[in-house]
Amino acid sequence: MQYDYFGNTSLRVKNLLYNFESQLLLFEELFKSADETDSWANDSELQLRYLELLEQHNLLESKNKTAHLGTKDARVKSAPLEDYNLIKRKDKQITAQGYELLDLIKNQSYRIDNEFLQIDLISLFFLKATLNFSKSHSLLQKYLEVFRAFGGSLTLDMFMLLPLVNNFKNTQIFIQCIKHKTLIASVLNYTPYSQLDDFLADLRSNNLNTDYFKTAKGEKTALSIVKTLQEVFLSFRNSKNFQDLEKLFNANEYADFKKLYLPYLTRQNKKDDKIKDLAKFCEGSLDEFGKRFFKFIFKARIWANLYDYLDLNRRYLNLTGIFEFDKDKVSVNAIFAIILKHSKYNEILEKIARTPISQNFLSEYFNDEEFKESFKALGISQPQDIKTYKQNLNKQKLSYLLQTQFRKEHIIEILKLFSDRSNDSKILEKVTTEAKIPTIFEYIIAIAWCYIDNHNIERILEAGLSLDSNLLPKSHATGGNADFTYIYENHYLMIEATLTEKTNQRRAEMESVSRHLGNLLLSLDSNLQTQSYGIFVAPYLDKNVLNDFRSRLNCYFENETTHIKGMKILPLSTQDLVKILESNANYNELLPKFQQLLDNGETWGSKWYQTHIQALIKNIES
Repeated sequence: MQYDYFGNTSLRVKNLLYNFESQLLLFEELFKSADETDSWANDSELQLRYLELLEQHNLLESKNKTAHLGTKDARVKSAPLEDYNLIKRKDKQITAQGYELLDLIKNQSYRIDNEFLQIDLISLFFLKATLNFSKSHSLLQKYLEVFRAFGGSLTLDMFMLLPLVNNFKNTQIFIQCIKHKTLIASVLNYTPYSQLDDFLADLRSNNLNTDYFKTAKGEKTALSIVKTLQEVFLSFRNSKNFQDLEKLFNANEYADFKKLYLPYLTRQNKKDDKIKDLAKFCEGSLDEFGKRFFKFIFKARIWANLYDYLDLNRRYLNLTGIFEFDKDKVSVNAIFAIILKHSKYNEILEKIARTPISQNFLSEYFNDEEFKESFKALGISQPQDIKTYKQNLNKQKLSYLLQTQFRKEHIIEILKLFSDRSNDSKILEKVTTEAKIPTIFEYIIAIAWCYIDNHNIERILEAGLSLDSNLLPKSHATGGNADFTYIYENHYLMIEATLTEKTNQRRAEMESVSRHLGNLLLSLDSNLQTQSYGIFVAPYLDKNVLNDFRSRLNCYFENETTHIKGMKILPLSTQDLVKILESNANYNELLPKFQQLLDNGETWGSKWYQTHIQALIKNIES
C-alpha cells in the first residue's frame, strides 16, 4: 500500500508558513558559518548547532523534542525543506529555488499579488515549489488532474483519497475508481488481501498469530487486534452473551482496539446501540465473519491513515493560495478553475514550475482567446477587471466570516483575551492555528475597526495583512510595518497595533510609531497634514510611552526636502476598544470627539490619557 501526500509527520506544527520561512533563514545563517570540516551527518556538530538555532528561535515545541539532546529533531524538522527543493543539507547549500524564496521573504512579497492568478507572490512561490515536490514526482499535477475531472471541486471524502493515487497505473484509472466508488476495494485487491486465505485457515484451526496485522511500528497493534478478536468477538460468537461485547467498553486491556478501530466499526453514540452494531458484525458463518473482520481491519487502517494525511495535505496545500477548504469540500479558486479547464493547462503548470516568480508572471495569457472567453463569463473583459473580481470575492468571504466566526460579540470576546498571554491557546482556537498571536492581534484590530467604521469590510482588506484563501491571517518570518493607513475624505488615519509591554513597549514603539506617522504626514499636503493622526492600540499602555507620544505635539519631523511640526497620536487600550464596540458608536460620531482629545491642552501624556481619554470612553453613549 502506497500513500503519497505533501509534507511529512515530522513538521506537523502550528504556523507552518512561518516555520518554513524561519528555518530557511536559519539555514542561510548556518551554512554561511560552516567550514569544510562541518558535515550534515547524524549527531554531527553542524546538526547540533542547528538544533540550538531551532531552540533559540522557538521552532521546537518542547513536547516534540527528543528525550536527550540528540540531533534527530534537527533532521526531521528540516526534512520538508529538502522535499521542497529549498536546501541540500549534505552539500550545505541553499538551492536556487531556496534563494528565490529568501529574496521574496526579505522583500515582503506577501504584500504583492500576481496580476493573473491574484495570489500573493509567496503563495505563488509555494505553488511552484509544490509542483516541484521531490518526495513524489508530479504529485500536485496528479492531484490537479483529479480536480479537473470533477470540475475543480472535490467532496472532503474524495479529497481524502488523493494520497492513494500512485497505487494505480495512471490517474485516469484512479479517477474512474472514485467515480464508481470502488477505489478502496480496488486498492485492497493487492496486498494484504493476498493473505486472507491463510488467515481464514488459521481462524478455523484456532491458531491465530499476529503476523497478518503487524505494522511498520511493530507488533503492539497486532497483539491488540488478535486479543480482541479472540476474547471479545469470537467469545461472543460462541456464547451469544452480550457481556462479552461489553468487555470492549469496560476493560482497559482492549483500549488500543477501541481507540484505533471501534470508530470505524460503529458510529452510534449510545453504548447499547454500539453493542447492537457489534453483534451484527459478528453474524454469519466463521468464514463469513473472518473475511468481514480481516477486510475491516485493513479498511479501517486505510481510512485512519487517510484521515491523518488529510490534515497534512490541507495545511501544506494551503500554502499555495489556490485551494479553498470548506467544511465538507475542497475546491480550487475560481481563477485556477479556469486554468484547469484550459486546453493547455499542463503547459501552464509546467511554466509555473520552471519560471521565476514575479508580479506580471503569466500576464501574456490575458491575450489568450480561450481565457478571454472564460473570463467573460465572470464579467472580466480586461486585465484590470480580474483584480476587481477577486476583491469582490474576498468581500463576500469576509462578509460570511463576520456573520459567523467573527460577529461583533466574538471580536469583543477575543479582544478581552489579549490582556493575558496565558490565553494564547484560546485565541488560536477561535481564529486560526496558522498565524502567530501578534499577527492575529493585528487581524482582530482590523476587524474591530471595520465594525467601528460603519461595517466597512474594505478596511480589513486595506490593512495590508497577509491572508490565506479563506481570508484568515498568515504569519511570515519577517514582519512589515504593523500599521494600517486608512484614507478618509479630509484626513488620513494610521492605526498601529502591538502586544509589546512595559520596557519592550518603550523600546519597540516610541520611535517606530512616530517615524511611521511622520513619514505618512510628510507625504500629504498641508490641509491633510493638519487633520490626519494616528491611533496606537495595545492591551497595556506604558506611562512613558504615553508621555512620549504626547510630547510629539511639539516635535519637528523632517526628511531631505520638507518638515512638519507636531503629530497627533491617540493611545487606546484593548479595553477602550471593547467599550467603543459595546457602545455601537461609529467613526463619524467618534471623529469629532477624538479631534477634541487630540487638541486638548494637556501635555502630560499619562495624565491626559487617564483624565481625558478614559473619561470620554466611559461616557460614550450606546
